[in-house]
Amino acid sequence: MIDWLVIGTAFAVFTYNQNPITFILAILVIGNRQHALGLLGHDGTHYTLSYNRKLNDLITNVFAWWPIGLTMSGYRNLHNMHHKFVGTPNDPEVIYKGLKAEQWHLPTKIKDVLRLAAKDLIGFGANDYFTILTYAKPTNKSSFFPLAVFHFTFITASLYAGIWQIPTVWYASMLTAFPMYFRLRLWLEHQGTDFVHRLHLNKLEGALLAPHLAWYHWEHHACPTVPYCKLPEVRALMPTEPVITLKELIYEFENSEFIHAGAIFKDTQTAITISEPVNSDIKEGVHIKAA
Repeated sequence: MIDWLVIGTAFAVFTYNQNPITFILAILVIGNRQHALGLLGHDGTHYTLSYNRKLNDLITNVFAWWPIGLTMSGYRNLHNMHHKFVGTPNDPEVIYKGLKAEQWHLPTKIKDVLRLAAKDLIGFGANDYFTILTYAKPTNKSSFFPLAVFHFTFITASLYAGIWQIPTVWYASMLTAFPMYFRLRLWLEHQGTDFVHRLHLNKLEGALLAPHLAWYHWEHHACPTVPYCKLPEVRALMPTEPVITLKELIYEFENSEFIHAGAIFKDTQTAITISEPVNSDIKEGVHIKAA
């Protein structure tokens, strides 16, 4: 898995050359890949990592959710609500943004978004991280046990091996850079719209802001059980829908009419379950390959 290779490289560079610069770089790189792991976990939530559902959930927990402090069961409960009620009062993202108030008002200047992102890097994002943990709390308390064992083993093994730097950088990234990248991605998806922005990012923008093709979020909501790697094919099947660039999206944000954080765009919406596609004709037109 490329994400873990990048994480391992960042660990190695900092461990063997410890100074403030490599520490900051490690935080930025590892936080970015923690965000990428969360997006892979999101894909696993839709049962796209393996045809075997139990294996899908195990792989997703071990390699994506547990390392960043979450569980499949907790996130799936939360995310199912998002897909069912996107843009309505019951949408968890609408509720979350309403709690954070001025952070999500429109119009906004890009400098203000980046200022908040910079504050995340010095610890202000930790509150958002714990908010995510609260919202994605599993209903079954037994789910906490393997999560606790995972982190206890990770910390104990690292300290026993004399490489305290690894858990230090890992948890520091989770409380700083990870929520920063999470914040920036949220601006790209539903902010200021009743559904999803249909967006195009270049390779650098995608790697920094929306790894694993997460910027195909419009297509994901249209066909939630199509794996992320196949979403470009979904887009090709619907060429008449307009696509905007990041520059155009920023212009919309800066020149928007006033929209209060957590504004409700819809009263009701037809429920969509996570295990079924929205449009079966589109799904059939995409060659799906899972593990």
